[in-house]
Amino acid sequence: MFNPATSAVAIPYNSFMKPDEFSSCVERTAWSLGMDLSRPLAMVSGGPDSVALLRALVELEARPVVLHVNHGLRGEESQEDARSVRELCEKLGLEHEERRAKLGEGNLQEEARKERYRFAEQLAGEWELSAIATGHTADDVAETVVLNLSRGAGLRGLSGIPPVRGRLVRPLIRHRRSDVLRYLEHLGQPYRTDPTNLAPKYARNRARLEVLPILEELYPGASRNIARGAALLREDLEVLEGLVAGIVHQRGGEVVVPLAELRALPSALRRHTVRHAYSVLTSDAGLLDSASIEGVLELARKREGTRIIDLPENVIVAVRFGEELALYYGTEPFFGEENLLVGGLGFGDWLVDVQEVRGYELEDAARPEVAYLDAEEGPYRVRMAREGDTIRPLGLRGAKKVYKAMMDRKVPKDLRSRTPVVVDERERVAWIFFGELGEEFRVKTVSARALRLEVERIR
Repeated sequence: MFNPATSAVAIPYNSFMKPDEFSSCVERTAWSLGMDLSRPLAMVSGGPDSVALLRALVELEARPVVLHVNHGLRGEESQEDARSVRELCEKLGLEHEERRAKLGEGNLQEEARKERYRFAEQLAGEWELSAIATGHTADDVAETVVLNLSRGAGLRGLSGIPPVRGRLVRPLIRHRRSDVLRYLEHLGQPYRTDPTNLAPKYARNRARLEVLPILEELYPGASRNIARGAALLREDLEVLEGLVAGIVHQRGGEVVVPLAELRALPSALRRHTVRHAYSVLTSDAGLLDSASIEGVLELARKREGTRIIDLPENVIVAVRFGEELALYYGTEPFFGEENLLVGGLGFGDWLVDVQEVRGYELEDAARPEVAYLDAEEGPYRVRMAREGDTIRPLGLRGAKKVYKAMMDRKVPKDLRSRTPVVVDERERVAWIFFGELGEEFRVKTVSARALRLEVERIR
């Protein structure tokens, strides 16, 4: 029975491992790194690493559920991969799920990776599984570090593949591929070989087949040493990110960094702050390259108005009035409209509570999230503010552009078109969320029939 508490110390990267010790070493690695393998989802391609992972989990009585994703990229060979995984699961008496991936026309390897993890997250959630386990080894870490070093990566890139990220775990991360092959030979367990892993057109294959063997000749144990070095760098990275975590805040659907606090940091910690903020939003700072980080820091030097740039994964970064750095997901323009009915409604990222009342309460009406509208001027609708909208602000003479009213209140430029307004049947603006109330829509007497609106941003 899998029991992390029975193990003491994780297997070192440089130890010699007998094949019959393989699963117990997996158990110690899982214990030392906080992996919950009580009921995992095992991602099994049919190759040696994932098959070894599955056999080790079975030996540990971890009750895995198996996911095989068939990308269909190699014709009949892909079908044979799926068949071999299915037959292995039947032999071991394991629950098995197979998914067929639909890939676009972009980077096929990256598309395939995203599809695999999307299926895995979906299945793990449906089955309420303890973890998603993959068969990445120390050799995979070494390959990743060599490639990232060649690209000019920083500390995060040189820290390789994280052993744990959320519920994604890699129990073989301290094993060499040679350990895997000896273990499978010891079991008499067949596995599938993907011939595309030998294709020299892929950079990772050349690193595996050409670069690392030369390093092993020069420095025996090089791959294991690189993986161990990456683990030490990950520990350093955790300390550095801990130093900057306190200035990174979540606010609704945004991740925000006060620029005064960012500028007070040494330059190295500023870079870590940007990476950390990105990872808080996306759960993956690895997608953010050094050039993107420097672009964000250059933007952060601006002190006038609102400026934005785009980052990977549809993330937008905005620097607002030299005061804050905000990261959020870009969205398609929202052109929907909703009738304002008593009871309330959801509108995009907002909830609107609507109550019919008599008159208004002065103190309540002063709250920015609350508005009282003359019910007789309705019916009303909610939509996003548009270029050209005007409002006659309460207590002021004449009309004002809605965007200008927002600008006067220092609503950042990137938020103006994402701010809802309430309009009447003639498209006159009655209220800007968290902003001005239109003069002609005010409640005139304490006994007049009114609509009390209260809004809340939920994302």
